[in-house]
Amino acid sequence: MNDEESNLPANRLLQPTTAKWFAVVFGGSVLYAIVRYHLVGDVEWRHFPVFILNKATSLAAVIFVAASYLVGKTIRWYDDDKRLRLVVIKFCGLMGFSLAAIHAVLSLTIWTPAYFAKYFDDVGRLNLQGGLGMTAGVVALFFLSSPAITTLPMMPKALGGKRWKRAQRMGYLSLVLVAVHLVALGFKGWLKPEAWPGWLPSISLLAFVAAVIPLVVRRKLIYERQKR
Repeated sequence: MNDEESNLPANRLLQPTTAKWFAVVFGGSVLYAIVRYHLVGDVEWRHFPVFILNKATSLAAVIFVAASYLVGKTIRWYDDDKRLRLVVIKFCGLMGFSLAAIHAVLSLTIWTPAYFAKYFDDVGRLNLQGGLGMTAGVVALFFLSSPAITTLPMMPKALGGKRWKRAQRMGYLSLVLVAVHLVALGFKGWLKPEAWPGWLPSISLLAFVAAVIPLVVRRKLIYERQKR
C-alpha cells in the first residue's frame, strides 16, 4: 500500500487502487465494445450512447461481481494487506451491482423489436428466448441486491455472522442466473465464430465466461475442503 492509501479512512471505497480497478475493468469493456461493434463491426456511432455503452456496462458489471468473489481466493494481490483486500472486495461488489442496475435501466429503454428483433415474435411480443433471458436477468439483479445491501457497515452485526455470510453467498446464485440470462440471449451467436466481427467474441460470451469462473472456483474450493 502506498502512503496516499494508508492515510485514507479504513472503509473508504474510492482510493487509488479501486480507481485503477474501475479504469481497467470499465475502460477496457468500453474499449472492447468500440473496437468490436464500431471499428471492426458495422454499428453506427449514433448507437454508442445507449446500445453500445449498455453492452460495455453489462460486461463490466459481471467482471466486477466475479472479481468480488475471486479477490482473496485466486486473486491474491492483497494478501499482505487485509484492510485493502476488504476494500477492493466491497468496491467490486458494489460497483458490479451499480453497473448491473444501470444496465437494466438502459436495456429497458431500448428493449424493442427495432433493436432486438430476434427476441420478439411477429406481433411484437417476447418469444421464449427473449422472455427467458429477461426474466433470468431481472431475478439475477434481485438476488445480487442481497450481498449489496448487507455490505452496509451495520448489517454484519444486525444479521449475525451466519446469516450475513448466507446473504453474501446469494451473489453466487445471481451469477448462475446471469449465466442463464447470457445463454438464453446469446448462445446461438456463440456457435458462429465466422460471423464475429474481426473474429472477436461477443460481449455476452465474455460475460458468460466471467460469470462462470467464480462458480468453478467455489466448487473447487468446496471439493478440496471435503477431501481434507
